[in-house]
Amino acid sequence: MHRVRHGHMVSRVAGLALGCLFVAAAGIFDALAEFALLRPARDGTLIENPAGALSNGSGPGFFAGRTSSTSGSIRRAVIAFDVASAVPPGSTVTSAVLWLNLSATNSGSVPVRLHRLLADWGEGASVSSGGGGAPSAPGDSTWIHRYYDNVFWTRPGGDFDPVPRATALVDQPSPYSWGSTAEMVEDVQAWLDHPEASLGWLLAGDESSPTTVKRFDSREHPEEASRPLLEIDYVPPCSPDPVGPGYWQQQCADPTEPGFAGWVFPCANRILSDLGLTGIDACDSVLAVPPRPCRDRAIRKLSVLILNVCAGRLQTSCQAAPDDGDCVSANIGDLLHEISGLISAGDCRRASGCAATPD
Repeated sequence: MHRVRHGHMVSRVAGLALGCLFVAAAGIFDALAEFALLRPARDGTLIENPAGALSNGSGPGFFAGRTSSTSGSIRRAVIAFDVASAVPPGSTVTSAVLWLNLSATNSGSVPVRLHRLLADWGEGASVSSGGGGAPSAPGDSTWIHRYYDNVFWTRPGGDFDPVPRATALVDQPSPYSWGSTAEMVEDVQAWLDHPEASLGWLLAGDESSPTTVKRFDSREHPEEASRPLLEIDYVPPCSPDPVGPGYWQQQCADPTEPGFAGWVFPCANRILSDLGLTGIDACDSVLAVPPRPCRDRAIRKLSVLILNVCAGRLQTSCQAAPDDGDCVSANIGDLLHEISGLISAGDCRRASGCAATPD
């Protein structure tokens, strides 16, 4: 809900090439979180016109606010995303941020509100580079049409929840963000759970006076970096597939698999360090020859858990199931903290039991 630096958006886009991000690798263990960056599935501008004769479905920008025209000056942007195409079903959305690039303005700082749309709408082939609009094309959303020229909004200007889901103060050309808010997360979760109801949002600017309109780059903008983005953080559904210490002994004994050497092993050592167990090497722990002291056995079991997390075989959001009942953790992420705390406190017996991995 604030002005942001372009560099943050670029870094998140670059991060997408890594596939999924493990929050554990950053020292946070409450969930195995991932993120998705989505381009819009459709966007456009509702141009105030009583006949619905003007639209801008496929132009390089969309508009929110009021132009300087003496009549028909209101502009409202609409945007929708196909969340289910990028986020696994059953996931829990934890954050949602909308990024837009403001490319032109004829006013100072004004609030631009994000509203949940209540009816479906279309994006036609009409193109206008300015806020005046172009003749409506079949399938366009207009001031009175959801789909030009025979499917109508219940009320002119779009059917939307009047209570904003988020608001941003938008000033001069720059990237801006909306969210994350609880209401936006609720919307994105609903679009994931019910893809057929992915109706999107409407952006309304300052409509109290003329000459407040803001132009944002649309999904058709020629520069990809300027196009809208929806940034979603989510926890995927728990689907554990862990392997035991024997598997990791083989990997550590012959670390030629690029994914293990390049990601899993460094990730595990980073987590051990973040847990306060500095100087411990995950592979040294699983390769240690018996008999092992109690503390070393506990560290070995913890290392096996962490290696499974780093390999994506065990999510930190999965339910913890310790064998001896002495542990209090509800999920694997909390369990990592609990085991490391017990090891640091010298209670290696409970730590070894809590790890609950085959020996």
